[in-house]
Amino acid sequence: MSVKHRRSPWELERIGERRRAVQLADARSLEIERAPATLLAIGSQLAHGSVGLNAAERVFSSRGVRAIRIPTILLSVMPHYAAVHDVQVPAAWLADALRDLAAAGALAGLEWLTTGYFATPGQPAAVAEWLRDEPARTRPALIVDPTLGDVELGFYTDPRLAAEIRAELLPLATGIVPNVFELAHLSGSPRAALRSRAAIEAAARTLMGPQTEWVVVTGVSLPGLRNEPGHHPDICEVLVTRSWSSVHRQQQRNTTAKGLGDAFTAALATALIERHDVDEAVEYAAAEVRRMLAPPSRPPRD
Repeated sequence: MSVKHRRSPWELERIGERRRAVQLADARSLEIERAPATLLAIGSQLAHGSVGLNAAERVFSSRGVRAIRIPTILLSVMPHYAAVHDVQVPAAWLADALRDLAAAGALAGLEWLTTGYFATPGQPAAVAEWLRDEPARTRPALIVDPTLGDVELGFYTDPRLAAEIRAELLPLATGIVPNVFELAHLSGSPRAALRSRAAIEAAARTLMGPQTEWVVVTGVSLPGLRNEPGHHPDICEVLVTRSWSSVHRQQQRNTTAKGLGDAFTAALATALIERHDVDEAVEYAAAEVRRMLAPPSRPPRD
């Protein structure tokens, strides 16, 4: 599949030395919403489209979750269109933004951090450095959605990011949410070998760092419970912990829509913020994806 990916010829500019606003002793008085965020989401942002932070925001808004969003890239539309322009956020700006938010007190109530699409090498390391520098008592729990690509389209970011995410972010993660394509590239397992529950579990456990409690592998195709001729395989989420696992089965989805993984991770984080255990959170996230794919209901005719 050929994708024309045109980059704008300019980068984000620093404005620190060219301040055009009056500095106040307490700028928080200017904010309409002053409550600190409980969740920080890092990923791609589009002017038009339902992937990345756009997909996540729909979930956060529906549940009243106060979330701060930091883009790693700004796109006009999804990169699979014929015409697309983007601005990649420099890793240094990402690091500065995290420090600015902390200095503004915006992260004082942070419970969870989710990372999604990274556009360039250096971005995952910038996030990891900030997280490592946070005091243990205030450090948010990290969910890593690798967002490297998928089986249908292959890589949709720089393949070198797989090694950087593995080295920098996975050791800090409480939870990891790869699809099968991402699991293969992060674990080094051949994708063709990831066809059974046992193989999925074994590969998922190789991703676990010292702080990792669970891995949720999404989009896993497993034989249906009836396993009869003519029956389609089930699409499953496989939840893997250090000592046990569970399979969450879904009906086969006939869709080419993208952004479902972004919505799943956002819903998973939302359920965890609401104090559900991870098994319940996986069920909630899967139900949220089903709801998004359901045809809109029509009002009854008179």
